Amino acid sequence: MSFKVLIIEDEALFADQLEMLIDKLGYELLGITDNSTAALQLMEVQVPDLILMDIHIRGKHDGIELADLIHQQKFIPIIFITSMQDDLTFARASRTNPVNFLLKPFNDIQLQRSIELTVQQLNQQTTSSESDKTTNKQTEAEWENDFLFADHFFIKTRQQLEKLAVNDVIYLEADGHYCRVHTHSKKFLVRMSMVELLKRLPAKDFVQTHRSYLVNINKVESVDLKENEVILAKHRIPLSKRNRDPFLKKLDWI
Repeated sequence: MSFKVLIIEDEALFADQLEMLIDKLGYELLGITDNSTAALQLMEVQVPDLILMDIHIRGKHDGIELADLIHQQKFIPIIFITSMQDDLTFARASRTNPVNFLLKPFNDIQLQRSIELTVQQLNQQTTSSESDKTTNKQTEAEWENDFLFADHFFIKTRQQLEKLAVNDVIYLEADGHYCRVHTHSKKFLVRMSMVELLKRLPAKDFVQTHRSYLVNINKVESVDLKENEVILAKHRIPLSKRNRDPFLKKLDWI
């Protein structure tokens, strides 16, 4: 799953620059528009993961007013891009809680770092949402409404960020300072320990079967108690003695 970006910019020169940068960085461009009405219409069709938005845009609302309207429906990270440097504009924009505020002109690395910082914030929100669900004992409805990124996380592969649905992950395999994330269609080698990556995954769905393996409990097809292996599609994952009882208890088999 790709990282989707929406550009809202009324200056053609900067809109073209943003488009080229997004393409160069390997993200998916959801669309480009220069006015608030068209932006809202685009988001009714598909929700972006990130919005790059000028403050001075065409239409009924300026960028700051549009950000308020968007966040009334759903939190979507916004990076404001503007040539306006006055304190009043910055104060107004700050009240909408943007993830960053870039001044024109900007370069490739500034935009890339802004986006990567946003992804880190998304992952942190996912982690804290799972923790809050457990400690505060919220209802399922409150959980779904309050935390909007609990169904996915982002993995950096080379110079790209890939959006990965939690439900697509079959199992994780520790490999020193790296971790292999296995899905049905591909696998990712991530420079991150299993402990660190686990922080980005919902505890209710993932359980350890071995010191080097973590499985998506929703993908378990059977357990070979004789061979101490967990079967997930074509994969056979070791089940250690230490993890056997906690794992079976998680399955409600004990």
